[in-house]
Amino acid sequence: MLLWFYIIINILTFLIWGFDKWRAQNHQWRISEKMLFTFILLGGAFGAIMGMQAFHHKTRKTQFWVIAIIGCIIHLVILLKYA
Repeated sequence: MLLWFYIIINILTFLIWGFDKWRAQNHQWRISEKMLFTFILLGGAFGAIMGMQAFHHKTRKTQFWVIAIIGCIIHLVILLKYA
């Protein structure tokens, strides 16, 4: 069950990164950075890193890299302990 949660949250986070990039390119309203951080901390850190790379989005913002890497470590430990 926990594994499915992580699969879904990471796919969703990846898609949100792509959607936010698309919105930025079209000069439309954006997803707040607070919301992007929330998805990372809820377990979507791997999806965020993949989205950063695939869409070249938020790659210059150090705080996103730091939070995503910390999130990856935290959620990898949780996954290994409880899965």
